[in-house]
Amino acid sequence: MYQVFVVEDELLIRQSIRNMVENMPGPFSFCGEASDGEMALSMMQDLMPDILLTDIRMPFLDGLELIRHAKAIMPWLRVIIISGYGDFETAQKAISLGVDQYLLKPVRAAELARVIEKVAQQIEESKQSVSLPGGYDEDEVQHALLQHYMQQLLYGGLDTATLLERARALKLEIVSPCYRILLFHFGAEELDYRSARTAAQKLLKQQGMELFYFAEANQLAVLLCGADAAALSEQAYRFIAILRHEMKEYCPEVTAVVGNTVQRLSAVCQAYKTALDLIKRVWSVAAGQVVDVNDTAQIAAGMIELDNPFGESFRQKLQYASAADVPALVDEVLDSPEGNRFGSTLMRYYALLDLLKMAAAQLSRQTPGTDEKDIAARLSEQHDIFAASGRMDSFRQTAVELLRQAACMKPDHLAGVKNSHVISKAEKYVAENFCDPNISLISVAKYVGLSSAHFSTVFSQTLGRSFINYLTAMRIQRAKELLATTNMKLSSIAMEIGYNEPNYFSHVFRKLEGITPKEYRNRVQGNQ
Repeated sequence: MYQVFVVEDELLIRQSIRNMVENMPGPFSFCGEASDGEMALSMMQDLMPDILLTDIRMPFLDGLELIRHAKAIMPWLRVIIISGYGDFETAQKAISLGVDQYLLKPVRAAELARVIEKVAQQIEESKQSVSLPGGYDEDEVQHALLQHYMQQLLYGGLDTATLLERARALKLEIVSPCYRILLFHFGAEELDYRSARTAAQKLLKQQGMELFYFAEANQLAVLLCGADAAALSEQAYRFIAILRHEMKEYCPEVTAVVGNTVQRLSAVCQAYKTALDLIKRVWSVAAGQVVDVNDTAQIAAGMIELDNPFGESFRQKLQYASAADVPALVDEVLDSPEGNRFGSTLMRYYALLDLLKMAAAQLSRQTPGTDEKDIAARLSEQHDIFAASGRMDSFRQTAVELLRQAACMKPDHLAGVKNSHVISKAEKYVAENFCDPNISLISVAKYVGLSSAHFSTVFSQTLGRSFINYLTAMRIQRAKELLATTNMKLSSIAMEIGYNEPNYFSHVFRKLEGITPKEYRNRVQGNQ
């Protein structure tokens, strides 16, 4: 299915294009629209469309700037311009940005369908060329030398001077203020590893990334170099989003680990080992997730704010329990009706984090002058919660051992867990501002202090849906309340929930609910 996104500042033209796309036969799906380039960029970063239909002259961010920024984030994006301007200079700029087709208004449905189908065919041909055996673009000898160099860099054994000398011989740009490792695991059992590897190499070349290493057929390491940690973080999460999108046909379940930032080339080896240890456990417990090595210490500190999944009664009993009482207390919770909640791996992980919180608090009380978060961080280095949360028996054993010994835990897990406080902050902000038509993924990411790419990954991974879908669901829920309890005009309700255009509100409502807003009001108010 090809996802199509439309950007056009004229409402009637945008509606017409949307209707054309929705009525097209074949594997095409209209996924969203925007009236200007700035809003479009935010929505597209979350929706990750395959095909963009855009006007050129629009407010805030024109079409050419939108294309430039969008293709930097989504290099796979195919672009069709629909414009009322056919001058040579504009067309020349469009070609330089990699635009696939250029249509002049007014555009007819048959013509638009033909062009979209042609672009879809180009996407398919590109995919097929990736899968051809032996489809490597780079010289095999140079590739082999690069892989050998990366192996020496990642596994250690050479001093910095030798690494720099060999990098110069290979013409590699490796001297940088900061370095960061990305690790990927392609986990599907039926995966065609050769095609997947060829696709990954093609993408790396397109992104200008020379420093990569295939440790195994299903495992890829990429070394990022940059000016500072913030820039590397943004680059890391953007590349992860691109690779996961491009690899979904070969492997729908790509696990990724973002290593910690280091300032020395000699420190890359240890950063790789740390990331390698983490990805082994991530893949075994929660394949398909994106995890940041830097989250580990923050999980230990941030978990102090987590709710208590074992319940307040358990917490109170624990205050007066001896070590011998602990197994019975844990079993009492697990055997109760509420124990069913621990059927989820993620819930078991939250629970173990909460027990770590209790242990840290208890030790803090017993040792005046110590900081609870510091104690939690030390505890987190000693026990493998990751593996323990994978099965109920190991979960129970770890819970008992933690509470009996109060000195053994290690919370290495999903970036979504670490960022639970970030997501809570974002949810609260959206709840208070979803009626603002200018709210976007970019604005919320800025509010919580993450890059938009990082926030998009964390948000969708934690809540199981994209930011745009979350925002839309909240708006439509409010619309349903207003439709059921008031006689407000549909145009007023649209404005009330953040949509400037009533027709688009009706379109979104019908898409989610299966009926129009008017039909919904008649049904709930008993007018039918």
